[in-house]
Amino acid sequence: MSSNGLSIKLSCLAVALCMAQSSFAEQAWSQDRQWLLGDWNGQRQQLEKDGYKFTASIMSQAATNLDGGYHDNNSFENAAQLALGANFDLNKIAGWKDTTANILITKRDGNALTLESIKDPRSGALGNSQEIYGRGKIWRLTQAWVKKGFADNTVQFKIGRMGMSDDFNGSQCEFQNLLLCGGQLGKSIGSIWYNLPVGLWGTNVKYQFAPEWTLGVGVYEVNPDNIKTGKNDGFNLDMRNVKGATIPVELAWRPKLAVFDGLAGEYKVGALYSTAEANDIAIAGKVHDSKHSFWLNAQQQLSQKDQDPKRGLFISFNAVVNDKATTAVQSTQQLALWYKGPFDSRPNDSIGFGIANYMVNDRYKDRQIATNNSRGYDQYDRFAPDYVPVQRDELNVELNYTYQWSPAVMLRPNLQYIHQPAGVKEVDDAWVAGLSMRVNF
Repeated sequence: MSSNGLSIKLSCLAVALCMAQSSFAEQAWSQDRQWLLGDWNGQRQQLEKDGYKFTASIMSQAATNLDGGYHDNNSFENAAQLALGANFDLNKIAGWKDTTANILITKRDGNALTLESIKDPRSGALGNSQEIYGRGKIWRLTQAWVKKGFADNTVQFKIGRMGMSDDFNGSQCEFQNLLLCGGQLGKSIGSIWYNLPVGLWGTNVKYQFAPEWTLGVGVYEVNPDNIKTGKNDGFNLDMRNVKGATIPVELAWRPKLAVFDGLAGEYKVGALYSTAEANDIAIAGKVHDSKHSFWLNAQQQLSQKDQDPKRGLFISFNAVVNDKATTAVQSTQQLALWYKGPFDSRPNDSIGFGIANYMVNDRYKDRQIATNNSRGYDQYDRFAPDYVPVQRDELNVELNYTYQWSPAVMLRPNLQYIHQPAGVKEVDDAWVAGLSMRVNF
């Protein structure tokens, strides 16, 4: 992390602590404190009742490689993200029925252990042991949208700047490892599918055509300007470089009683079609006029503790299959379990275990082998700058404990195992110790 970025975050935290301790009656670190800066003498809750909800948070993710990786040097890296948001209930504010608006600004900083020490620096990254790293160390307008409901909210229309996984291919995030956190499409087709912190112009409609069933369709720009990382690129809203559109379709089933004795669950299947031109992954100069992907998301509560719906065992499964002609990562798979409220004395804590895999396209791997053969290499060469590491599959495993000190403060120590970092079998498997921290102000 840059010294300026670290100084900003430490200053923000110090100011927050001082304000919380000097301005409010309750203790800043009490376990029932909703926000670190308190309730503003009751004004914060009143603002929410009036339709104005403001959020501010800092997420920090530290990681060190205990053993293995490309360098095997026990280095330490930290990544951080500042998020500032506001949500407006326009029914309460302006009398616009079933209408909300949202704005979110983010700033990322720091460095990634995976890039610095774990993977071969000559190969492209697949996974990351710190999921909040990436898309540049810049301020970004991540969200700026309006959503309107019709027919008692059975139809919802949304338009503006947003991330694509806000509404499609979304999933739970109970982990620090990238592939175990949230939707997976952005991890394998990041050239057309943008997740937080990137925002892009788009619109979507969701129709709840039955009590348990919802169908959604969206249209989002494919614009490489959205992922530029220059100082002013995070607030560039023009559409002059649009290359096409990504069109996702998703069917969601939220069973009420049929599965697992009425415990909550959600099952989604989806597909996307991109109209932007895409280079063939194996044949130089060959261009395709589109690309596509399919996905499955499933999350289910398996048990319930003491009749508390927030406590018990949860499971999620996510899978993506990408276009073999144009995508280096042909598919990803993820299986995760977490138990919320494992101890009566810690009802908001959780224990999590997850395993996730990247499967590299055989056509992409064969092209890397052919490139090396053309340069006179028939085996892995650690020191040759023009050698291309051959990428296969990468497996990620994480075990963690989420310590929810209060609604305002969360700590998540974790242990990760990475098999074949970046899919390169010649790089030693890595053990990583991590710590996530989130503070809501």
